[in-house]
Amino acid sequence: MKNRKWTMRRAVIGLVIGCTLFAIVAQTVVFEVISRQQIRRESLLNNDETLQRIEAELDSYIHDNIVKMQTIYTETDMIYAMRHSRKNKKRLLDYYFTAWHLSERRFDSDDQLLAMYIYDNDDTLVSSWRKQPYNYPNDLYDTGQYVNVVHLKNYLRSDDYSLLLSGYHNEEADTDVIRFVLKLHTYDGDRSQFGYLICDYSTQNISNIMSKYISSRDVYVWLQPQGDSPITQVGNTTKEESKLFTDLTKIVATSSDSFPKFDDEYGSFYLNSRQSEKYNLHIIMLTPQSLMMHTQSALARMLIIIAVFIILVTLLFGTLISGYIYRPVEALSNTIIKIKNGETDLRAKTDGWSEELKVMGDEFNEMLDQIGRMVQDEYEAKVLMERTQYKVLQAQINPHFLYNTLDTMSGIAASQDCTLVSGLCQSLSAIFRYSLDISDTQSTLQQEMAHVRNYLYVMDVRNGNTIKYTYRIDSDTLDDNIPRITLQPIVENALQHGLRNTRRKDKELIISAKHRDDKLVITIEDNGAGMDAEAMNEQLAKADIGRIEMGRSIGVMNVNARVKSVYGEDCGIRYESGPEGGTKAIIELPIVKEEAKGA
Repeated sequence: MKNRKWTMRRAVIGLVIGCTLFAIVAQTVVFEVISRQQIRRESLLNNDETLQRIEAELDSYIHDNIVKMQTIYTETDMIYAMRHSRKNKKRLLDYYFTAWHLSERRFDSDDQLLAMYIYDNDDTLVSSWRKQPYNYPNDLYDTGQYVNVVHLKNYLRSDDYSLLLSGYHNEEADTDVIRFVLKLHTYDGDRSQFGYLICDYSTQNISNIMSKYISSRDVYVWLQPQGDSPITQVGNTTKEESKLFTDLTKIVATSSDSFPKFDDEYGSFYLNSRQSEKYNLHIIMLTPQSLMMHTQSALARMLIIIAVFIILVTLLFGTLISGYIYRPVEALSNTIIKIKNGETDLRAKTDGWSEELKVMGDEFNEMLDQIGRMVQDEYEAKVLMERTQYKVLQAQINPHFLYNTLDTMSGIAASQDCTLVSGLCQSLSAIFRYSLDISDTQSTLQQEMAHVRNYLYVMDVRNGNTIKYTYRIDSDTLDDNIPRITLQPIVENALQHGLRNTRRKDKELIISAKHRDDKLVITIEDNGAGMDAEAMNEQLAKADIGRIEMGRSIGVMNVNARVKSVYGEDCGIRYESGPEGGTKAIIELPIVKEEAKGA
């Protein structure tokens, strides 16, 4: 009997473990087969959405500069003289300082205008202005510097009246330049051209726009007009990536009829490209596949860990459950044998000790009743366990339902060409995923910055794109450990209490990170209304994690208390603010690399 019992228990355990192993192996095989293609599709789709966001902001930036350039038509006297310049060239000498006046009145320092040139139809210089006269020529046609005049002349000989976007690298100033060329013409039926306006800008604003949407410096993005050389690039390049960049830019520069079609993959890189619908401008992105496959490797390792854990749990519970299931059967069998062998002391004294057969029947019926009650109790306990497990799973499902709903809304918005709504949903989903993930209290600076970028994108959509964001993050700080949700409350504080309370038009938020004196120093600076930094620093010095944890705040006090609790009193947050406004929050943390976390 005992051997039969263990045989049945081993059969049950073997069946459960076999089914579990089969499910795990099947899942692993399916994962390896489809995960690479799935990651590839999602990566290309996410990159396309990123390029759409960059294009939308670039179009807005270009349009704003065109509007400022078109104010040249308000110079009616000069416009009239240029239209009749063939009759009287000397009259154009009266407008030599017009470019200087236009640059002062129409352009701000944030536009980063480097030079302005006004020419008539005979390529005669009417007026010019240069921010740095020793670096930029007075006349583009009379200089030994390389200023990409060939592309300019080809455009002027064409019948194209749309804006020309071109670029070149100024060797004297060691800076990349983006050129805007606007043909000046009448608006009558003849639409005759009488000159053109050239504005050379620094590419820093464009680089900032692209960097705003790039989460990793390993991703390489550049802008290039068709038939021309690249204007500006963002990101770090490897030797393989540099060679690929050279080959691709040569293809674009030599194309004439239409923008060339590229493959989705080149070597170990994914490639995404997008052509602007309004201008002759193309955005091209190279993403290392290793960035995406890192996720697959992490998932595979996690799958193995989960598989081992499930096998151990299944073995343990299989043994316990099999013993629990067959213990009543064993007891019933032993009792029947004992009763059959004459152990009358097991009888329940219900009706007394009359006849032996009646006693055996009554005892057997009582055993059946006991077994029934035991089965009922087991069933109720199992139902209670299942309900408890369901509630636990339901608590886990609710956040995932929110993520999936936002992702679905994003997909629907993208299919309806609502790129703003799609981007907002994607950013909100990322914010919730990061904020609600309590599995680990530590993160990395790169992950924190991705969370901050998503938050700022949502705030831009909510309040309008009125604030300039500048990021000065040293690459060697990206893998540094940092407590989760450290930067976003401080950024939010700068937006709500600093920049929101000022009416200045050049609002700016600067986030920087670097290593200094064996510490990670993160600075969040705004040019807003300012604050009483001394009083704030006194409150931060008295921060008590015990009192703060009694509430629900995740503000600056909470962040400072958590940092001091984890790293000691030498770390934390302090503020600086001047009498003329502007606030700087300085966070000091020890340098702890991500690899050291798992060591």
